[in-house]
Amino acid sequence: MATPVDLDEDPTADPGSAATDAFLKEFAKHQERIFAYVYALLPHRPDAEDVFQRTSLTLWRKFATWDRQSPFTAWAFGVAFYQVKNFIRSAGRDRLRFDDQLLDRLADERGTTVERRDARLAALGECLKTLDDSERALVDGAYRDEENIKELATRTGRAVQTLYNRLNLIRRKLLTCVDMRAAAERSAT
Repeated sequence: MATPVDLDEDPTADPGSAATDAFLKEFAKHQERIFAYVYALLPHRPDAEDVFQRTSLTLWRKFATWDRQSPFTAWAFGVAFYQVKNFIRSAGRDRLRFDDQLLDRLADERGTTVERRDARLAALGECLKTLDDSERALVDGAYRDEENIKELATRTGRAVQTLYNRLNLIRRKLLTCVDMRAAAERSAT
């Protein structure tokens, strides 16, 4: 029988603990989004990387304070937002800096953008399932396997222009499907 995970324990106390594993699982799943959020607020990559590292450490240390009823990214974005504000405040004396109102607005917009992107990616996943086998094989070859269109044409015995035309039709079909699912999701909320 599996041991229950006590997520309220300090993950820094025992690197092999269940709390550490839970933190690493959540963090690994969302670290790119967290960095993108920080980078949207601090357009200088070295600054964003520095603040992302500080944010990561703070998330690690304060993991026990995360309310499991709310999304990890919402909590992480909140922590990141305050790390950005602290960075700007301490670095602001020698640089051009955003005022707090603009920073608040950028943070809100970035959070909304991430949620919208995640919803569209989920919709795309569902829409990909609606493709027939030949369409899915073409999309997989061109995008997932990153196969050159010329190589794909040679392998499938089709003309290059035919594949470009077919991919264009499939992309339009997927875009329409994603847009319809996104609209349905917005009207349901």
